[in-house]
Amino acid sequence: MKRSLVSAPVRAVALALMLSSQFAAAANAQSASQAASQTASKTSEAISVQLNDAETVNGSCRLTFVIRNTLPTPVDALGLDLVMFDTSDGVSGYAAIDFGDLPTGKTRVRQYDVAKGDCTGISRVLVNEVRACDLQDTAQQDCLPLLRIDSRSEIDLIL
Repeated sequence: MKRSLVSAPVRAVALALMLSSQFAAAANAQSASQAASQTASKTSEAISVQLNDAETVNGSCRLTFVIRNTLPTPVDALGLDLVMFDTSDGVSGYAAIDFGDLPTGKTRVRQYDVAKGDCTGISRVLVNEVRACDLQDTAQQDCLPLLRIDSRSEIDLIL
């Protein structure tokens, strides 16, 4: 029979230290996972504005937007000032649009005739300003940081 050179109390302390370091590592991993989850939920709280389509209708460029409110509070009013740029990067038009109210979790589709002429003459649309933003039961009125924009159209939507 082999005898251990390390006494039983020393082995018990070594085992306890090994287990406590494993528990600490597991707790740190869980904390990091929870922090990442909270960050993801905060970044998902937004007003998403997607330029979904652009088509020429009766000599005007009609833009179709898909808007979704994932904020924890309803938006009573949202209005944007848009600037259209032509294919040579010149300003070709301005439009003020009102999306109206946006209940929490609701997706809306809105269409606006924003410029005279063919849509192929527009290269990008700038969200120049948030001209109206009323968040229900909230003092915050600056919605620009809450906007998440993208485009499915050949026309870029930019901030």
